[in-house]
Amino acid sequence: MTEKLKVRATSKLILEAALPLYHSTLQQQYINAIDFSETNRFFYELKRRYPQIIEIVLLRKFGIRHFISERMNAHPVQQAIILGAGLDPLSLYLLENYPQLRKIIEVDNGDIAEKKAIYDRILPQQTLIHFAPCDITDTPLLRSFLAHSGYAPGQPAIIVFEGIIHYIPSSAFLDVMQLFRTPGHHNQVMLDYCLAGEDVPLACRPLHEGVLDILAANLPAPLKVYSRRQINAFLQELHAASVEREPLPLTEKKRGLKPVQFKADGEGIIELLNFYI
Repeated sequence: MTEKLKVRATSKLILEAALPLYHSTLQQQYINAIDFSETNRFFYELKRRYPQIIEIVLLRKFGIRHFISERMNAHPVQQAIILGAGLDPLSLYLLENYPQLRKIIEVDNGDIAEKKAIYDRILPQQTLIHFAPCDITDTPLLRSFLAHSGYAPGQPAIIVFEGIIHYIPSSAFLDVMQLFRTPGHHNQVMLDYCLAGEDVPLACRPLHEGVLDILAANLPAPLKVYSRRQINAFLQELHAASVEREPLPLTEKKRGLKPVQFKADGEGIIELLNFYI
């Protein structure tokens, strides 16, 4: 019997929250290869005190997939680069739904070897997905790994940057984005970011601050938060085009489930963003 991959508390939280999205046979095979039995005080305390965190993570992942769907409807043939891919089987979702993609490249320096081993077991013949074991903030190394994995700068690409910007310095984010800038703005970036308190309604701040506090107490460093003003400054520096900011209530509306949990602009800790560079 093949030993299952044990996951850290943060990975467990994210994967378990997104389980409703992993409904295909292939994604279920992948999830079944992961051991969710590890217990952790932080994981259960976060869910007990702030149960909304599960819906927030689920909406984040749904929102990114919805962005991808819109992009693929408009531009069916292109590349997909998943930066900080983690253990989320997004590449399997892409493979199943958009087999016309030229290439899918996952970049991470965490459990990527173990993830690749699972993929090799459940998809031994696939050639579309490539893995780049790399720290995304090491931009010279990232450039080298992308080239080795077959990234073609002259071809349109989806750049997924989900769940990453709040862990790295803003300068590192800008450096990474510079790698994907194109004269014709043919690359689309999709990401989420944690809102600064100034953009959160007063009534929602206890939830907002409580979640950030408990995460700060259990992670190596507090999550980085950004105001919309700061995000706009980043976008100007990158000469971004066709910017779309999506508050979480709008993402929840697109998902179409009732009752809704998030009603006010700025509620839900994070916002989604996509733009062209």
